[in-house]
Order: sequence, then C-alpha cells, then structure tokens
Amino acid sequence: MAQETELKLTISQQSIEDFLALDLLSVYQAETGLLENTYFDTPSGQLTAMGMALRVRRTAQGYLQTLKTRGQSIGGLHQRDEWEYGIAGNALEMALFPEHVLPTGLQAEQLQPLFSTHFKRTSWQITYNLSEIELVLDLGQVECPAGSDTISELELELKQGQVSDLFALSLEISQQVAVMPSDISKAERGHRICNGFTDNNVELPDIVPQQSMESAFCALLGYEMERLQRSWQLFWSSQQWRHLQEFVVTLGNIHTEIEWFQGMMPLAQINYAYAQITWISAAVTPILSWWPACFALSQDADEEPQSVAISLQQNKAKKALKALRKLQTNPELGYRLLSLTAWLHGRRWRDGRLDEQVRFGDQPVTDGLDYSFDKALSELRSDCFSGSTSNALSQSPAVHRLLMLCQYFDRLYGEELGNLRVPLQALEDNLSRLSAIDVVTRLKDWLNDLPLEQQASIHSWTRSQTVLLRDIKQLANKLISGRDALGEGAI
Repeated sequence: MAQETELKLTISQQSIEDFLALDLLSVYQAETGLLENTYFDTPSGQLTAMGMALRVRRTAQGYLQTLKTRGQSIGGLHQRDEWEYGIAGNALEMALFPEHVLPTGLQAEQLQPLFSTHFKRTSWQITYNLSEIELVLDLGQVECPAGSDTISELELELKQGQVSDLFALSLEISQQVAVMPSDISKAERGHRICNGFTDNNVELPDIVPQQSMESAFCALLGYEMERLQRSWQLFWSSQQWRHLQEFVVTLGNIHTEIEWFQGMMPLAQINYAYAQITWISAAVTPILSWWPACFALSQDADEEPQSVAISLQQNKAKKALKALRKLQTNPELGYRLLSLTAWLHGRRWRDGRLDEQVRFGDQPVTDGLDYSFDKALSELRSDCFSGSTSNALSQSPAVHRLLMLCQYFDRLYGEELGNLRVPLQALEDNLSRLSAIDVVTRLKDWLNDLPLEQQASIHSWTRSQTVLLRDIKQLANKLISGRDALGEGAI
C-alpha cells in the first residue's frame, strides 16, 4: 500500500499551448503515452458507496489493477491510500488485494465494467526545491453508455518531499496559465455521467463539542473550498446556471467563516484571505447580476426559447457566458483560488499569532462560537420585515448567516437550533423568490414590449409579491419570537 498525494487542476483547451510553452518545462524531458482505463463496481455501487475506485489500466507496458480509497480531498489536494498491482490481462485478480481493504465477501464475478477513460498523458519528472514531483497533462474522454465528458487536466503528484512544494509549483504555473483547482476525480466524473448526477454533493463535516476552534475552522473552510471549486467545474460540465449561484453564495460563506474565527488569526492573515475572496467576488458577481430574474425564468442559454420573456433571459445568459469564458482564460482567477487553498492547507493563517489568538484557537468550539450565535440572532430586525420589499431583502444576509450556523452546529447546540433551521430555510427561500419578483417588476420597458397574453401572465406572477411579503413577515415574526424566547446567552 502507498499513500497518493496529488494536486489536481483543470485546464481549459485555450490554455494548453500556454502551459506547454512554460520555461520551467523546457529543462525536462517529456514522456507521452496513451492510457485506457476501465472502472468496475457492483450493480448496487458497493465500492462507490464506500468511497473506493477500482480500475484496470492498459499501458504500453501491460496492465495495472488499482484500488483507491476515498481519503480526503480538499481544495484540489487529494490524499488517499492506493493499492496497485501488475496483472496478466484485463481481467480482475481480486486475490492480490489484502482482505481487509475490500467489502467482506466481495467476489470478482460480482463486479462489472461501468465506464472507461481514454486519454493521452504527457508527463514530466520535476525537481522543485527539495521535492520530486510528477507533473502530468491528461487530455481525452470519460465515456459510458449514458454519455461522455472531456478530460483536460493537470495532476501534480508528490513522489518525495513536501506538500508545500506542490502548492508552490502550482502557484508558479497558475501565474501564467489559466488553471483551476479541482476536487472531482476521473472516477467521480464517470459515475456522474452514468448516474446523471448534477448536484454538488459534499459531506458536511461532523463538528463535535470537544473539537477545538482551530480544528473546526479547518474542517468547515475545507468543506466550503471543496464546494466552491466543484460549483465552478460542475457549471462548465453541465451548463446549469445554478452552480454559478452556488459559487457566489459559497464565496460569501467563506468570508463569513473567517469572520467567525477571526479571533484566532492575525489581522495580516485575515486581510490576505479577504483579498483573495474580494478579487474573486468582484470578478464573478457582476457577470451574474441577471441571476435573480433567471432564478424564476431560467432556461439554458442555447435552448430554443419558449417565449419572448425567456428569450430576454437567454440573451442575458449568453452575454454572461461570454464574460465567463473570458474569465475562464484569466490566470488570476485560478491563482487566487490556489492561493486561498495554500493558505488553508499550509496553515499560514497561524503565522504571527499572539498568545491570546493561540488560546482562542485552542478553546472548545462551543465556547468560541457563542458570540457569533448571539450576533447572528441579534441581526434579525423585526421592523425590516414589516416594511417594503427592499427592507425585507436587506435582511437576506442576516438570514443566510444564521442559517449557516444552524446547518453547521445544530448537532452541538441541540433542539433550539433544530427548531430554528426549518423556518429559516423557508424564510431564505421566500426571500429568494421575492428578489426574483422585484427584479422583474423593475423591467418595465421590457414588459411593455411583450404580447398582452405574456404581460398578463407575468403580472399575475408578480402580484404574488404582496402575499409573499405577508408570508415572510409571519415567518420572521415566528423566528424573532423564538430568538427572544431563547434569551441572552441561552445558546
């Protein structure tokens, strides 16, 4: 058994020439080869459910049988156990694996091929600082009966040395080449195609009472970083706009988390992280300024429009897509994301800490977050929910922050937060609908140009704004009453 440590980056087709022209590659001899892989599992997906990937790889030198475990994957850095054996042909030889690593009773005849990958691999064996790193460029396809997906990625595998050198090399590359960190493996891509997965499924870490603030911070920020990178990649593979909205929301979550845990970090480190988040947000958010209306009238940009109303949204979506493609080829986006990932993995947020900041990080998470709960609860203002649409929408950030706390920590704080979570989710959903209606009602010129039948349909929809405001007010009053009942310091 060996432990594989690699950093995975996606690279757009437009950026491949820039990568191959890098000066750092010029002093190394490249090796190329074609790799064909077949992935296996039981019909019920037993290995996949356990976070395992089993494949047979055909190379010019023969066949390799490999089993990989889930391990951990945060911010594009994959660390997992791996068993690999040479075999005579393309038939599985399960007896080669240690008994303890496979599900009890699993037999080779229970396994069937699910999907395959075919790609050209170009590799360089690089000495970087004191580390030996294999850098590979993979270009090809993932294929199964349900469809296919393009493989266009870089992998930096640490053969010997320090993880920090993986990040240092990736940052050097990303200063000149448009790449993005990726947490989606080739195996997961194949499973997504075969099973029609389109959701950003990342398991929320289980925060326990005895866990330190520092440990909770690493787990939760790693969770959001993985969601962030998956949202970006899932948009480009699925063209579903909701993944871009998830990207923007997750950026805000990361900013909020750093605010919650800022007591254990020096100001310089906080400002460094905020600088990366601010740049990414400023680059992406304006492109998606059309989102609230598309939330209610969404169609894929290239589908045949079913009405003039949808056609307007598609025109906006096409303009946004053009801007996103331009951003996709901007190296600074990937560089900023990798910088934030390296900041987390390298624990650079600890650099220069004072004694009181160390003590804050060492305290139990339930003690350290009391202030954040009190602050989030106090930010819900009842007077805003009784006023105009703009006043109600001004409370959206406060509602989202409180919902985040409930989602992360309701297992720590018990029934009180569990009772808040459901009405908070309903309130956030209604505020999203209200935002969509608010945008459409302000598009007067566009509405006046529509056929009368379509105008009537949209006016009918927007007239629900009054009812929606009433529902929001009732939900907010219920939440605020529950907050007051908890009392100061009850959480």
